Amino acid sequence: MLVSASRSARTIALTAALGLVLTACGSASAEKKTETAAGTGQNSATSADKANGTVIVKDAQGRSVKVAANPGKVVVLDWSVARSLTQLGVPIAALPKANGELPTDLTPLKSVKTVGTLFEPDYEGIAELEPDLIIIGGRSGNAKVLKEMSKITPNVIDMSVRTDDPKQRMEVIADRYETLASIWGKSAQARTNLAAMDKSISDVKTKAAKAGGTTMFVQVSGGKVGAYGPGSRFSAVWSEFGFKPVNAPLKKDGGHGDEINQEFFLKYNPSRIVVLDRSRAIGQPGKPALDVLNSGLVNKTDAAKNKKISTVDGFSWYLASDTPLSYIAAANDLTKVL
Repeated sequence: MLVSASRSARTIALTAALGLVLTACGSASAEKKTETAAGTGQNSATSADKANGTVIVKDAQGRSVKVAANPGKVVVLDWSVARSLTQLGVPIAALPKANGELPTDLTPLKSVKTVGTLFEPDYEGIAELEPDLIIIGGRSGNAKVLKEMSKITPNVIDMSVRTDDPKQRMEVIADRYETLASIWGKSAQARTNLAAMDKSISDVKTKAAKAGGTTMFVQVSGGKVGAYGPGSRFSAVWSEFGFKPVNAPLKKDGGHGDEINQEFFLKYNPSRIVVLDRSRAIGQPGKPALDVLNSGLVNKTDAAKNKKISTVDGFSWYLASDTPLSYIAAANDLTKVL
């Protein structure tokens, strides 16, 4: 879920370091930060343990888990983690069944063995694989799944991105990504990828400030339309990417947003409308989102008149949002309405 977060000092530092990373001039202090137990809160790996071929991970459920460095057979039950590992060049032995189409960067995963779904893992199938490491997260990142997976192997970590303070979300995303990279000795690559993500967000924020106007984010699911605002699961549109919201009283919680009618669009008259087609994202049949919105009142908005209505990549926004490539995809989506 792309969720609101202030630009943390950690993420700003990654952006400032982009040039250094890309020219292979990473600082010694940055290397030390990655290879020691300091971290920024969520996860850590000690150099002593690494010397012994292990990494100690503090996961989303508050456990400190000793994980073998470079584990061979890895089962992943979260699409954000799967995308992160694929970007880092880490092979995956098994995944949940994908309901919708996978993005191009995950094409190699189409031939990977499937073990149930995000909500109902195939525990028996996973046990038969005798995995060296199981990574849960997101929809599978809960105490029940952890308990069942721990019966298969003690080498289970929860890499969910959860925080009580939405302002810390980007920092937690970076921590999770760096932790995964440290298990396979890919910390330098992780810093490069995080810096690239940060730059893509910054570029869009600059363009959004120049463009002005207001932006509405809506989700279409089963013919129904839900609107989201700052503080919601998609509030990165405003907090991170710098768009200005419409002045509508929208709640911050709830998975499907505030259900709205056609009059809502005309009343708040956004300069641009960003659309998530949830049915398509999860592989369910349904009327295309833009066809649902193609009505007399929506077409009277400034967004429609100026052709500033566009759909987003459902996989990146809805299924695997907590990883650098998904934020870069989100930046590309938002550029289309600028």
